[in-house]
Amino acid sequence: MLSAIATTWRFDGLAGVARLLKKLTIWKAPLIIYLVILFLPLIIPAISIGLYRLFYGSVGRFDVHAVALIPIYLWAALRLGPLGEELGWRGFLLPELQRSFSPVKSSLIIGIVWTCWHIPLFFGPIGTAVSGAPVTIVSVLFFYIFVTCLACIYTWLVNRSHGSVLTALLIHLFINAGLVMLFFPDLAAHSKQLYYFSAPVFIAFTLYLGLKTRFK
Repeated sequence: MLSAIATTWRFDGLAGVARLLKKLTIWKAPLIIYLVILFLPLIIPAISIGLYRLFYGSVGRFDVHAVALIPIYLWAALRLGPLGEELGWRGFLLPELQRSFSPVKSSLIIGIVWTCWHIPLFFGPIGTAVSGAPVTIVSVLFFYIFVTCLACIYTWLVNRSHGSVLTALLIHLFINAGLVMLFFPDLAAHSKQLYYFSAPVFIAFTLYLGLKTRFK
């Protein structure tokens, strides 16, 4: 976020910064955009839990009282990624790339940059799906595929909502918050398995978007 603001200020002045920040306030978008933002972060974890139940067994208890934790998790998730990243990725980098490349190519480039951005966190206890476990080619490759799928989905959301960074921020927030998982506390120790189960679903949805838009 700070890099996007500083770079924009350097080349486009305060007027450019104002235009950049304004992208956070664009809220008018087709209904389908908000349906995807609301339901995709709920449906995919639900499918992952269903697959876990199918292949591993019990998912443990369902904690209805976890609803009280939703505001806390949303606030924490907002500060740990969406607010600090989206103005850079979708506010600055995406439109700059799309000056020269198609939305698909721009998304693939952002997927690489976005993955590299997270590399320091790979070796920390938390922060990514790779963190807290041995860093292997397989785990990094899965993370890259996951992030690139998200980049494609976010590009579609932003382009369909007239450059709104708010739409990308919201879906990033809901995905990071993992609200569905709050209701299955016994699965906290099995988050890695759930992450791998979610990857094929994200890939399928990304391919669906690609086919629907003819990869444009």
